[in-house]
Amino acid sequence: MKNILVTGGAGFIGTNFVYYITGKGHKVTVLDKLTYAGGKDNLEPLVAEGKVNFIHGDICDEDIVKTAVSNCDSVIHFAAESHNTRSETDPDLFYRTNVTGTKVMLEKAFEKGVDKFIHISTDEVYGSIADGYFAEGDKKLGDSQATSAYSKSKSQADDLAMEFGRNYPVVVLRPTNNFGPWQYPEKALPRWISNILLGSKIPLWGEGLQVRDWLYAPLTAECLEFLLEKGEAGNAYNVAANHNPEITNKMAAEWLCELLNVSKEKFIEYIPDPRPNHDFRYALNVDKITNLGFKPKIDPFNQFKATVEWYKQNEAWWKKRKEEAESIYK
Repeated sequence: MKNILVTGGAGFIGTNFVYYITGKGHKVTVLDKLTYAGGKDNLEPLVAEGKVNFIHGDICDEDIVKTAVSNCDSVIHFAAESHNTRSETDPDLFYRTNVTGTKVMLEKAFEKGVDKFIHISTDEVYGSIADGYFAEGDKKLGDSQATSAYSKSKSQADDLAMEFGRNYPVVVLRPTNNFGPWQYPEKALPRWISNILLGSKIPLWGEGLQVRDWLYAPLTAECLEFLLEKGEAGNAYNVAANHNPEITNKMAAEWLCELLNVSKEKFIEYIPDPRPNHDFRYALNVDKITNLGFKPKIDPFNQFKATVEWYKQNEAWWKKRKEEAESIYK
């Protein structure tokens, strides 16, 4: 049994991981600032059962971080600002949280002497790729094709983690776009699902031909458990679904219409793409983690279906978040 500190554990992927890993009997402390995208209500059942110790705090606060790491042997570092559109209006916040916060976490974790630190990065540190797949070695220290303040700040945080990994047991995970339960409805899939449930249209940017490699968040949780045991210090690992055929945004929107039994002609609205330099295609080579032994069960349509069912059954959860989520698009 491990004592695991999870930063950002009240956020989307963090919540999925906390439910998964406590189910395996591990002790968990969550450190979360509870920004708009984090909800303590996500974790209330686990806190009430004594499975999670919750600390409300900022990863940039050295004293709070020092306290949080004091009783842990492993750190899973999710905490980040993560929305591209928001990063256009407040880039300083993204650099503070994603870069400075990661630096504080790494320093305090290894002052304490943790056994392993897993930093959650993103496929966006590579930028967009027209054909083929990015491998881990395509991301060089100090070099990135990232195109937004969000992805640039995550690229710098990735560099920090890899630099620490030269001397400390750091592993970096670079996942593709996650989806699933507890995702804040500012993001594409929960925004589209909740729109349909409210009788509104899906606003599809451009022609909807952008490619995203949708990865089910519970699979990312499984991947992190795997890396806690098998991940090699100083290494970065890609994790992706590698859908074949690839899933365009248009295809994803049409699936949601099918799953919610509405007409795609009536519920999909094509609008001009509002995002400058919108990355067209993300695609990762996963040979490295596959050869290490991680082989997730990829079943995109049924995983979309499970996600739709979660949002249908948890209307109270997303309805109280919907107004704030939509405010960034006005």
